[in-house]
Amino acid sequence: GILYSILYKKMVNNIKLLLHAEDGSFPYLSNHLLLTYFNPEDELVKDHLTIGIAVKDTCVVPLYNTETKVKVLKRKRSNNDDHENENEKDPEVKRQNEIIKPSGYTFDANPLHEMTRLLSGYDTMVVPTFDLLDDARAAIEKDLTAKNKKQKTINGNAKGNNTKVSSIIISTKDKSSLMTPNGVQQISPTMYVEVGMKLRCNAMLSLFDQAHQDDGKRRRESATERTKEWLITCLSALKAKGEVKEKYLWGALSCVSSDEVLLDSINDLTHEEDLLKGIAVIGWHHIHSRDERIKLLKKVEEKVSSETHLCVLAATTLEQFLDAAASGVGTIGTSLPVVWTRSNKAMVSGLDIYNQSKEGRLLGVQECMDLLDDEYRNDESPMLPNCLCLACKNGRHSKAYIHHLIKANELLAQILVFGHNLNQMLVLCQLLSKGRT
Repeated sequence: GILYSILYKKMVNNIKLLLHAEDGSFPYLSNHLLLTYFNPEDELVKDHLTIGIAVKDTCVVPLYNTETKVKVLKRKRSNNDDHENENEKDPEVKRQNEIIKPSGYTFDANPLHEMTRLLSGYDTMVVPTFDLLDDARAAIEKDLTAKNKKQKTINGNAKGNNTKVSSIIISTKDKSSLMTPNGVQQISPTMYVEVGMKLRCNAMLSLFDQAHQDDGKRRRESATERTKEWLITCLSALKAKGEVKEKYLWGALSCVSSDEVLLDSINDLTHEEDLLKGIAVIGWHHIHSRDERIKLLKKVEEKVSSETHLCVLAATTLEQFLDAAASGVGTIGTSLPVVWTRSNKAMVSGLDIYNQSKEGRLLGVQECMDLLDDEYRNDESPMLPNCLCLACKNGRHSKAYIHHLIKANELLAQILVFGHNLNQMLVLCQLLSKGRT
């Protein structure tokens, strides 16, 4: 009964969590903890976890040239500097006191286990980014915070920012604009495939452009057309390399176009189904209406073959995650375990907060507990009974202890809460998968 009847139809049995990995690694967890609690050989991890590796923050490298200006480190002069000044005339000493500034940035990569601390053995998927609009919004908010801080310093007043999110996504016909830690950098489909292949991940999402739902018709349709053209270019680039012997590329589907253009995009993707690992819906979480989100997934499911895997690149709430699973999606991207952890929240329920009615509406029951709340100050029970995570197993750590760690700003609090949240999301995926069999 609790594995509600709307888990229907024909899709793959195993539901996978596509975890948004920042900088290509697990947040908070050391290699020892990963091997102990999220070992890549464990059945739960192997069947239900994929690590999403974003090129925009993992593969950005500096460019240097011979004409790059050199900044010389300066320090205050003291009375005993005469001898040191003589040493500074030495070319080797002078070189050590210089900082070479990069002339720009580009994208490049090495095998993932050489570039990051991620252990080998995990299922991995290369993406350009998880969402262009979310990246743009984060950049605007960061810029606004910096400007407000400066403004407050000058006259004590802060101002708002009316910058349109999509206005800083300046993709061209041949290149996509990615928001990187070093500003906006452009990447072509061919370069993206080349960089992605160097990472040696298990799968790759094709390069995509993206428009906001509130953008004009022309902007939305141009983003859709670019996404379709870049898919063909990515497939051609992979074929030219001749290194992929099985289905490797996921086709991106931009979902904010008119119904007519959307259906054309789906039809174009179905023509490439034999070459694709699956179809990934981009920007699904930006659709305002829940009913419209579910309706769109139903349209895609009806058009594609029963063997085609579906992916939603981002679900930003537990309700969206469950809706995607109920609509036949096999791989669901999310950063919820990290988002909850940064808000000091621990997941306490999943399927049990989902109504068993045909609509599958949320009942409004609490899905997370806020461990910063003083009500947990003297609570000696674990976050969740029978949970096997590093914090709850055998009643190892109580809510009161974790509440104390949070109050004391201890990093251990985030380690324990993130381990719990990730474990619970994987268990949820396992339960949902069993409901499909």
